[in-house]
Amino acid sequence: MPNFSRVIAQAYLRILDRFPDAAGLASYNQAMNRGMTEAQMRESLIRSREYAEKNPDAAIAAAVPGPGVGPSAAGPGRSPRRG
Repeated sequence: MPNFSRVIAQAYLRILDRFPDAAGLASYNQAMNRGMTEAQMRESLIRSREYAEKNPDAAIAAAVPGPGVGPSAAGPGRSPRRG
């Protein structure tokens, strides 16, 4: 089985500004060996409560759809135009 400890530790450092605890490292390592991608693991860290508490503005921005996304993008009762 591959060991993803280095990839997981780098993601924790970049995203949460700390090293992973033993339980988190083991959990993500197991998940990645079962098929979780690095992108999915990083997304999970970004969507974590810890990240939201450390980065309240970023957490709010991540929860709000960008321009052109969702029903309000075309206005009330209108469907988006496809070009």
